[in-house]
Amino acid sequence: MTDLVIVASFASRPEAIVAQSLLRSEGIDTLMPEFNALLADYDPSMMEHGWRLLVHKDDVEEARTILSDAQIKP
Repeated sequence: MTDLVIVASFASRPEAIVAQSLLRSEGIDTLMPEFNALLADYDPSMMEHGWRLLVHKDDVEEARTILSDAQIKP
């Protein structure tokens, strides 16, 4: 996936996973770069931006509409 844009950022991993699942169910490819952060030794300060959810730039508006309609606040 090229030309990725952050469509949402979440305070918790479960929130991000729910949003990612919703977007994927609507056919929007997503990427969560921090997904495996808990599997490695990491410094919590690395999560200063939260759990980021990225989509292709062409899908940003549709993704934001889907999240908004589901009352998921990025």
